[in-house]
Amino acid sequence: MIRSETFPCDVLIVGAGIAGSALACALRDRGYSVAQVEMSDRPLDTSRGDHLQCVVLEILEQWGALQAFWDAGAERRHGATYCTDKGEVLLNIDYGMVPIPHPYYLYLHHEMIGDTFQKLAAQNPHYVLFRPARAREFELGPEGIRSLTITLPEVGPVPEGFRNTQRVNIRPRLVVGADGRSSRVREVLGFTFEEHEYDSPIVVNFAKRLPSDEDQRNHVKSFMGPNGSISRIPRAFGNWKVGITIRKSEIHFWKTATDKMRKRAIAAKAAELESLELELAGFYPVKLLNTHRWVAGNAVLVGDACHAMHPARGQGMNVAIRCLAKLVDLLPDVGEMADADIVMRRLKAYESGVKPAIDKVLIANHVRGGEMDALDPAVIAATAERFRRINGDDEMRRRYVMDAAGYGDALGVPERS
Repeated sequence: MIRSETFPCDVLIVGAGIAGSALACALRDRGYSVAQVEMSDRPLDTSRGDHLQCVVLEILEQWGALQAFWDAGAERRHGATYCTDKGEVLLNIDYGMVPIPHPYYLYLHHEMIGDTFQKLAAQNPHYVLFRPARAREFELGPEGIRSLTITLPEVGPVPEGFRNTQRVNIRPRLVVGADGRSSRVREVLGFTFEEHEYDSPIVVNFAKRLPSDEDQRNHVKSFMGPNGSISRIPRAFGNWKVGITIRKSEIHFWKTATDKMRKRAIAAKAAELESLELELAGFYPVKLLNTHRWVAGNAVLVGDACHAMHPARGQGMNVAIRCLAKLVDLLPDVGEMADADIVMRRLKAYESGVKPAIDKVLIANHVRGGEMDALDPAVIAATAERFRRINGDDEMRRRYVMDAAGYGDALGVPERS
């Protein structure tokens, strides 16, 4: 006989990637009972984004989470340098040139960012993580999503209190779909969306830092020339990440290339990086996604489920966390969660207040993504010339730095506590 249990909660979070885990972390001191459901029992993809913007560090500080990232081994990146393939500096920026609370990025391995958020979320005595568990059986009602029934694994980790349970019927007052670009929550709610798949994927490689590589400011260093663009990005614990926009036809080369072949390919884009010993980490099939609606009744989408974007300037994870900060500020207090009308009104206020700003961010991101995607020497040359102009104009450079730090777009800055 199958043993089932009903589990009422204030908030159900579907997905335990960065967006879902960050939200669970942000809610840990709000008094909510929180259930989180994640299908995969594998670590997050370590080759994905691992740099948190200056403005996001303000948010982490407000959530009481920032110190946990330093304790986990996070490091500071103070700026970025853009060069020609021959090493001529086109644009050099340092976040210390503008008056912001945290004039640096924080960087840590992607999966460690997720793990840190998860550990903080677990400080909530009313938090339960069901993992692995498939979120497929949703019951809809006039209020939105009425319930989710999950089946727990026969073997593997099961939350305390559910050891002898096979199925759990989660009955939430508010549902957050943080389940990525292929969101089941979005599908269940019938939300439509626009999607654009870029022609050129990004190959990510890891490399060890050499003594001659030491850069005390830990700048991203990007090179651009007629043979394309390549970026050397600081990675925690003495490593580099090397990102290269490639044609789909080049995927086989990067999967099968010898060290000598990789060095030759790197040297064609930036001779300065030829000495790096690369280890293939993965490929990004790059897409942009914009969901037309985010909210239905008691349910809301966050992160890639509603606004996936090109990794140009590392916006995806950072924009998701900035949106979550707005959502958390608008959520009802615990005592109001039983009132479905209040829950719906707060979610609609979030959607109407934040989605127009995200639409503008996506447009700007698509322009930058298109420049990276083109692999056109003329486009690359035009971008290089634009960087030269910015570097020679103090006001343009200041605006560029503020934008890169996260303070220049339509999302605005976090409210000070």
